[in-house]
Amino acid sequence: REIMSAVLPAYHSAEQRGSIEISTSPFYHPILPLLCDTDQGRVSSPGLPLPKAPFRHPEDAEEQLKRGFELHERVFGTRPQGVWPSEGSVSEEVLGLAHRLGVNWMATDEGVLARSLGVGLERNRDGVLLPHAAELLYNLYRFELGGTRMHMVFRDHSLSDLIGFVYSGMGAEEAAEHFLYRIKASAEPLLEKGKDVVVPIILDGENAWEYFPKSGREFLRRLYKAIQDDPVFECLTISEAIARNKPEDFGKLDRLVPGSWINSNFNVWIGASEDNTAWDYLSAARDKFTELAPKVSEQRRKLAFDELLIAQGSDWNWWYGPDHSSANDRDFDELYRKHLSNVYHALEVSPPDHLAQPIKRAPFQAQFVDQTAYIHPRIDSAYLGYFDWIGAAHYSAGQRNAAMHGSRILLDSAYVGMDHGHLFCRLDFKPEALTRNLSGDEELAVDCEITMSVERLGPDQQPRDAKFRLDVEVKAGKIAASNLQSLREGSNDGHVASRNAHQQPDPALLLRLGRVFEVQLSLDLLGACFGDWLLVRFSLWQDKVPMDALPHEGAIRIRVMTESELVAQFSGEHWSA
Repeated sequence: REIMSAVLPAYHSAEQRGSIEISTSPFYHPILPLLCDTDQGRVSSPGLPLPKAPFRHPEDAEEQLKRGFELHERVFGTRPQGVWPSEGSVSEEVLGLAHRLGVNWMATDEGVLARSLGVGLERNRDGVLLPHAAELLYNLYRFELGGTRMHMVFRDHSLSDLIGFVYSGMGAEEAAEHFLYRIKASAEPLLEKGKDVVVPIILDGENAWEYFPKSGREFLRRLYKAIQDDPVFECLTISEAIARNKPEDFGKLDRLVPGSWINSNFNVWIGASEDNTAWDYLSAARDKFTELAPKVSEQRRKLAFDELLIAQGSDWNWWYGPDHSSANDRDFDELYRKHLSNVYHALEVSPPDHLAQPIKRAPFQAQFVDQTAYIHPRIDSAYLGYFDWIGAAHYSAGQRNAAMHGSRILLDSAYVGMDHGHLFCRLDFKPEALTRNLSGDEELAVDCEITMSVERLGPDQQPRDAKFRLDVEVKAGKIAASNLQSLREGSNDGHVASRNAHQQPDPALLLRLGRVFEVQLSLDLLGACFGDWLLVRFSLWQDKVPMDALPHEGAIRIRVMTESELVAQFSGEHWSA
């Protein structure tokens, strides 16, 4: 408690020194454009299914903003100049509300800028912005429409997500160097023209750091020191950058496509059946409040309205629908319905029966099935046989994005099995990771590197000095090269086998890539004996940064056994009376 009580004073002190600027957000974290009008969901996603009852209460959105300002003033003693709207969610109506409340700037994602300008903000294969895209994104904007005036900041989505989802899997120094390289490479064409470049980096203030070693301390220190030591960089608050900018240098906007920092739309919070049900329940409670509020005491009216504002928070619908899931889905669902029930109780009427029934359906979770029989898939054949992998250990990923959004989920499931002399592994991709080639066959849509690691344990399940890594380079949907290494005592110079796309297949190491990735690996290459355990894990890399992995934690474990032992084990575990 002592440490926690020092956090807000530390921020206040840093702001008074001019080191930081503190923005605010709507009080209960609602998606403001949807509070103003749920039809905005279909503006950013044409054809999106919407709730039966439209929700249109801009006065509630304004109240959420006002309460955010009031809390900020109570805590820090000053009125904030800027607003990060919940989830970066903006619309023209929201900008009008903020303008009337005296807000100087609002921030959101580059995707909203791209859609509003009707252009693409393109990057090369290394993730570096092309010059015309950098000129558009790396600037401050002034939105003007009717009586609304607002300064706008659009975050670099790619750079922000590298910190949020990627750099935790890299060394601190390497990550900091990669980050600054990407900024300089994108900014260089503009600097050569004598232009200043404004690079907004915006990410969740808390989510990323739990995945970094030591909460990201080493990465941040290396990054800040590199910025401080390089004269080309200058860190400014957003208000300082706006004040420094010349009037003629601001980008001009007279149109804003509504959207958030997640896919430039609101599909996480509206459109799915569960989401729309939640909005319908909220609309019914809001209508009941309008009807009965004048008939109850001021105290009850205030309590009912507070409960409505709580139920408008974005976190409830974060867990509804197929986008996100956690172990606490049912708790969130129950709390949401309880807050809506409290609205009715405060208005001195009984809640409707539907609030007693769960909205959230049970999510599909990760599942693992042990190997039950020898398998004999034909890796050197273009034919993917359904029966080839029956009996293999099977790991199905389920919903892995959990609380965080932004990491690309490209891997769907994995199979691992064996026969008397080989280890067989198969990796299945999510449909969105695939594309169709000119022949009509599905293939991996991204140039990347597939890595498969194998660790061998003894019969006692104690680690042996036996770890292997297979690196497979993929270009244009084809295997360009592969390399199997033996990693001993932390080194990676133990070459075992490799081949390029033009060499004849090696029976000890067969690979195939189509709509799935398959591997046949000789047990002799791994030095595996009967009784040993093999731990297998897959990962997908692009531009030397990790994109996805299966399993997300741990590894798929199988034991090297004779066929009779495997059958006996399966029979004993599954069929004995």
